[in-house]
Amino acid sequence: MWQAISNLLRDLHTEAAEIELRNELPGGEIHAAWHLRYGGRDYFVKCDERELLPIFTAEADQLELLSRSKTVNVPQVFAVGSDRDYSFLVMEYLPPRPLDAHNAFLLGQQIARLHQWSDQPQFGLDFDNDLSTTPQPNAWQRRWSTFFAEQRIGWQLELAAEKGLHFGDIDHLVDIVQQRLSSHQPQPSLLHGDLWSGNCALGPNGPYIFDPACYWGDRECDLAMLPLHPEQPPQIYDGYQSVSPLPSGFLERQPIYQLYTLLNRAILFGGQHLVTAQKALDEVFMDKAP
Repeated sequence: MWQAISNLLRDLHTEAAEIELRNELPGGEIHAAWHLRYGGRDYFVKCDERELLPIFTAEADQLELLSRSKTVNVPQVFAVGSDRDYSFLVMEYLPPRPLDAHNAFLLGQQIARLHQWSDQPQFGLDFDNDLSTTPQPNAWQRRWSTFFAEQRIGWQLELAAEKGLHFGDIDHLVDIVQQRLSSHQPQPSLLHGDLWSGNCALGPNGPYIFDPACYWGDRECDLAMLPLHPEQPPQIYDGYQSVSPLPSGFLERQPIYQLYTLLNRAILFGGQHLVTAQKALDEVFMDKAP
């Protein structure tokens, strides 16, 4: 793998170079992660089994899409590839630091501008991707209530059922979600899709985001993630509101949008996450508010 990476990086350097440093980084719960120095430049490398190349290709495409918006900072992608045994993604190395209040406010403003970018008429994405390690379908859909009910909540409930986890009658729950959102048809916004403190940090040029699960959806979905993480700086929300105030009804829809993440955690981690997801489902579906 390292030879394949060296061959790709060689094209980026004007002079002959070699790998000078290779340190495996902690915290690689999904993929192995490395700090690589080649030709005097530092790189961040994700690697995994060869069969997972499509996941890295999709991540690179999402980072490129976010970068194209010119609203948020993301790591630059240098190479995606594989050899006989491994696949890999080579990116800019940005040693992460926690966001302070000022940069959290700036990030909130940047996310708001990301959500205002472009005029996409439908919900979805040109390709499917992943939320953490869970496949995420993104077939285009004109009705937001249909997209979220079927491709987010219904999808997670079906995945749960395949693992023997049952939260109720899937068709019935999907119908309720669709009814609860039927009068809400927002302008599609490009979402990060997994906006929590572990996927945003402070770099040399200000705040940046990474590990996306992008799709065009309701901007409220990104903001609904924030209360699920007490360690998330509250200034992100304040910065967002200063650029693009959230509409009325946001707080009523927020628990519905949080179900997607809570169900995903229940499927991935089980334990207390199952209890949390079931409680959230009960609260949403017992609430008769429109």
